[in-house]
Amino acid sequence: MAGTALAVLAIFVVASLSFRASYLVLTNDRTGVVLLRYRAEQGDKFSISYIHSVNKSPVTEIYQIRDGKIVLTALEFETFGAGMPTELEPGQSLIRLPEGGIRIEGFDRIIVDLRYNIGHGADIVFSFEERQTALGSLDAAGQPVRISFEEISVWQRFGLAR
Repeated sequence: MAGTALAVLAIFVVASLSFRASYLVLTNDRTGVVLLRYRAEQGDKFSISYIHSVNKSPVTEIYQIRDGKIVLTALEFETFGAGMPTELEPGQSLIRLPEGGIRIEGFDRIIVDLRYNIGHGADIVFSFEERQTALGSLDAAGQPVRISFEEISVWQRFGLAR
């Protein structure tokens, strides 16, 4: 009887180690503390919005999860100016938004290391599936936030493994 229970427990442990789920994870890049974690899948999109530091207008960067990587797909902004694209690259298209502003689609750039620093004034907003989170609500101003797409085991999810 004890042998059977031990065998069942061993099968459970092995099975749970192999079960992995995908998440978008926001981590303090200095301390390694997980600030936010959302269940995510291939094809999901998220965005980062902020006020551009030079031209002082809103910018939204749109990303998609593809093949386990974060890919910049589009950029929305109000006006052309310093720090904004001024020419389209091959494969890109410019769309004038009905509410005003501009959207450039077709960036298709894999972002290996997506990081933002929490601002002291204007905040950076992370949006995913109708949820918006100001990075400043997650940690102190000046802290670096890393955004990654990760496959995490059940044990890692509950902090029982690294």
